Amino acid sequence: MRKERIALIAGGCSVIVGVGWVVAPHELPTAIADGAGSPLPPGGKLFAGPEVTNLKGRFQVEIVVVDGTVTDIRPVQAGTTAAESVLVNGRALPELELRMLDAQTWDVEYVSGASYTSPGIVESAKGAFGLAGLG
Repeated sequence: MRKERIALIAGGCSVIVGVGWVVAPHELPTAIADGAGSPLPPGGKLFAGPEVTNLKGRFQVEIVVVDGTVTDIRPVQAGTTAAESVLVNGRALPELELRMLDAQTWDVEYVSGASYTSPGIVESAKGAFGLAGLG
């Protein structure tokens, strides 16, 4: 009984944290054609990748480029609001962003257990990097 309670509490906490994380990216501005409303660093340019759709929803990222260097990767859309997607995305999105920023490329390893999120985000990032002349 004790193990079941611990598992239930841990699972609930994970869902709460995941929901909070996934909700936050949706607060980012979606009007990105000219960067209106998006705080950009001086000299920064915003490039939006294509929307990629798969069984777990829609995925899209924007990248911020300053002097040929990607300084930020912003998820605009990240799957569905289903609890499983929220949990997976809460773990996978920050890891994918970090990998791309560190490598300065969209061509990074997928996150284990994120079978739909990883290809959706990477494919959108590939398009954004290409638009920026970095892919």
